[in-house]
Amino acid sequence: MRDIWQKLISGQLDSLLQSAQDTVPGDVSAISRLRRKGTLAEVSIVLEALEARRRSRSRLRESDTWLMDREGSEQATRTTVAEHKARRLRSVIGEETVIDLCCGIGSDTAALAQSGPVIYVDHDPVRVELTRFNLGQSSKKPSNSHPLVADAKCLPLPPLPLHVDPARRVDGRRVHDFEGMVPGPEVLNRLIGRHHSVALKCGPGISVENLPPGEIEWLQDGSDLVEATLWCGDLAQSARRSATLLRQSLTISGEQEPLQQSSLKNPAFLHEPCSVIERSGLVCKVQGEVAAGEWHPGLGWLAGEEERTSPWFRSFAVVARMGWHEKKIVDWFRQQGCAPASIKTRGVQENPSQLIKRFKGDPGPWILALLRRGRQIEACILKELIPLTG
Repeated sequence: MRDIWQKLISGQLDSLLQSAQDTVPGDVSAISRLRRKGTLAEVSIVLEALEARRRSRSRLRESDTWLMDREGSEQATRTTVAEHKARRLRSVIGEETVIDLCCGIGSDTAALAQSGPVIYVDHDPVRVELTRFNLGQSSKKPSNSHPLVADAKCLPLPPLPLHVDPARRVDGRRVHDFEGMVPGPEVLNRLIGRHHSVALKCGPGISVENLPPGEIEWLQDGSDLVEATLWCGDLAQSARRSATLLRQSLTISGEQEPLQQSSLKNPAFLHEPCSVIERSGLVCKVQGEVAAGEWHPGLGWLAGEEERTSPWFRSFAVVARMGWHEKKIVDWFRQQGCAPASIKTRGVQENPSQLIKRFKGDPGPWILALLRRGRQIEACILKELIPLTG
């Protein structure tokens, strides 16, 4: 298949690519017509590239002009994240040349190359060629980038600042620990020791305990917890943990600490931490913004008496609260003439997607939250607070 990708990259399959633009996957008659312009293998690769584009539109700004395979598109850093990392890295190293190791289809390379030279490296020649092609298609074309096919184990380059995107899948399954990355810990530790200024891309579920020294920054884009980056050497700040909301341009940092507890039995307001501060263990750093304490040890949700909102939380007024009994809750919503807008759970076995089917009517303005407090399951009917802007 490598030779077919090379033909696609070089433009030899442009006619086939254009003809296949509107082909629906699985349309046998349309695929048969495409066979007039290419072999079955060529048609298969072109359809994979177009499907990868479609799947990437919400994450990659230039997806409609880039070339990518399915695996490459799934592993590519979304544009907003790549730009954040590039800004942070360039704020330290300026216009110094940076190496993008394991460059994939080039999403990180494209962001890094906007403000300085980049050497993009992968052991797979097709990946390097895909990155080269995609850089040429970018609306902001980089002026100084250099391709290199090389193995991370014997990187023939000086100890320049380094961004690394190791593979984090085994047999199609995501891995969440440092030991499962490819290249492995021995190679990565050697690179970190040699290059000093290193940014290591990790999954958001990364296990912190075995990571090398440095700062771990978790990143959230909208409602999606998308990535963690280990910043090493000159790129690390003083704290071990940090959390960033990309769209709000907000970052907090610190160490993980126990949450202050709430003694309220009937709170007026509940606050659900956003994914990035919960995963980073930094809820304690922003508790004061909503003047609330953890409603039960280990629950994660905070309870308070003051109407407050914060970008780090989804906040709710408590409309009604009762022990969880399905018939009572269904009857409550039936009397209101609606179903819940959504159902949230914490520490309970009920499946929200199945439970919502037991309610009649259109979604109303209220959210149902089932929260375990020790042996008790609290059914809370909530109205979301709208954060103040400006």
